[in-house]
Amino acid sequence: MRRLTVGVAVAASATLVAACGGSGNGPAASTTGTTTTTSSKPPIAQAALSNLLLTPAEVDGLLGVTGTASKEKIDKLQDDSTGTPGPPGWKFPDECLYAKGPVAAPVYAGSGNTAVSGDMDTTSLNNDQDMMLGQALVLFPSAKEANDFFATSAQRWPACADRQIAEPTTPDGTQTTYQVGPFANANGILSVTLTTTMSLGGQPNPMVLTAQRALTVRNNVVVDVVLMRKDPADFGVKVAAQIAGKIDKQ
Repeated sequence: MRRLTVGVAVAASATLVAACGGSGNGPAASTTGTTTTTSSKPPIAQAALSNLLLTPAEVDGLLGVTGTASKEKIDKLQDDSTGTPGPPGWKFPDECLYAKGPVAAPVYAGSGNTAVSGDMDTTSLNNDQDMMLGQALVLFPSAKEANDFFATSAQRWPACADRQIAEPTTPDGTQTTYQVGPFANANGILSVTLTTTMSLGGQPNPMVLTAQRALTVRNNVVVDVVLMRKDPADFGVKVAAQIAGKIDKQ
């Protein structure tokens, strides 16, 4: 499966504090720090991962939509090296790969993760853009290793915040520009927005896609989310928080 990339047309395409702050299984709540804590609970088993993802009904309730459906399962890290959009020879900056979508293989390289379970969900909305949710859980052997990955991410994500990335214009006149928004580390959840503007062959009305990325950790599981809709607001963060709450109950 091509990685869940925001900025390309996708074919198929509880409160935050309460969910994240109570158990001590994830990173300490902080707006700037990266301190993490390890869990005293037994590690989550691989077989339990799929049941910790949000169901379509849970997505509907959280996002205030109806008709969410699973479109594609995720069972491994995603590497789109053979299908990366953009002109030949052009490469998306390595330090910004995390912003394009969850569970990117280069982002997790060398982290020690052992398994991935995820889902791509879509909902038709009453506007000119559907909702797309990519939710994924990445398993690590221990809470320490999962927390180490979170801490590393908290250090790396700001390198691509508040940044514009423009692909070279293609021969047919198509221009794609990515605008990465501000970085946040609040209540143990990393987040950033990515707005992609695609001017198709000089047409007057460009396609604009906006998504929120969110990352958090509970026990030995990293929660990795992308939420794309006309106005994603903080819905990506809310999805990550609700999944974290489900892990807390294990």
